[in-house]
Amino acid sequence: MLKFIVKRSDFAKKLSIAAQAVGAKTIDPILQCLLFKPENGGINMYSTDMQTFVIARVETGEYEGNDMFAVDAKLLEEIVKNVDEEEILLNYDGGKLRVKSGKSAFSLTTYASPEKFPPIDIEESGVNFEIETSILHEMIDRVIFCASTETAMRALNGVYWEIKNGYLRLVASDGYRLALSEQKIDINAELDFIISLKSMKELEGLVSGASEPVLKISCDHKKVSVKAGDITTIMRVVEESFPDYKRVLPQAFKTRITFNKNEFLEALKRTMIISKRGNDKVQLEMIDNILKLSSISSEYGEVSEEVLIEKEGEDMTINFNPRFLNEAVKKVDEEEVVFNFVDDLSPMQINSRDMGGYMFIVLPVRA
Repeated sequence: MLKFIVKRSDFAKKLSIAAQAVGAKTIDPILQCLLFKPENGGINMYSTDMQTFVIARVETGEYEGNDMFAVDAKLLEEIVKNVDEEEILLNYDGGKLRVKSGKSAFSLTTYASPEKFPPIDIEESGVNFEIETSILHEMIDRVIFCASTETAMRALNGVYWEIKNGYLRLVASDGYRLALSEQKIDINAELDFIISLKSMKELEGLVSGASEPVLKISCDHKKVSVKAGDITTIMRVVEESFPDYKRVLPQAFKTRITFNKNEFLEALKRTMIISKRGNDKVQLEMIDNILKLSSISSEYGEVSEEVLIEKEGEDMTINFNPRFLNEAVKKVDEEEVVFNFVDDLSPMQINSRDMGGYMFIVLPVRA
């Protein structure tokens, strides 16, 4: 038997984070469950897909009983989201979990053998450091969209973490573009690893919803643990080597243009009306202080837009996938964006005027 009362607002938040780590398609039904287990004078909630583990301390006050139980995660999450009252009573007894809130009452079947739930190693070993929650959230947001969504590309289907020379760097690439974000941290160790895209999305959910100002991170060559108050996410490291991203970073530029972010995005948005109906390509032509964006569709017609720029170096014409430009420029916080060009065949670097600890690299497409 295990009986306790929770507050819906806090419980729903933790359920949402824990449920993200539940396996969507799995042979073993235990991996679709949340495990509730009395430990150290409180109740912990566990979830995993064997790649990511989540441990959340459930705020209950006093509780009765010492049994543990496992219940379908999505089912419990949906119930908690939809009950009306703030106070929820959970009462596990005889293989049934009774959930009562106000006039609502549910009786749920639980997993028969909760002891089969995979054990989670929470030993904090290896390299330890702290980082502001808002900073890590911003770093993840600036790179995660560039990670490959192809699960077969294991080295690129995730985010590369590099701890070196007192900096934390996050890098992601799908082979056509790259995003890098760095932050100085108080650490002397050196370490690098890859976290899968799925795990990174779950971590992003934890970080975006965390109320704690500082995160505690522990990492070694096998796993990474991120602790936000009473919620801990543990992620297995991908056993692959990330490509040498420094090789694609341009070293010198022939042309550099600076422009207003919103003016460019508005012009690009209109250009994409035609480009998405054509070859999904936009041409950038830089002459003097004008950037001309154009696209042609043999069936629907053509479009051209002009944006005022500051230009250093040579005139240039180059073609890009407009979606890659749009997604990268939107991540620049400052009003002014800088495009740096080597030539019409080499990767182009995107950054703010003052760099700001992040940059984006985009490969051109053939004319």
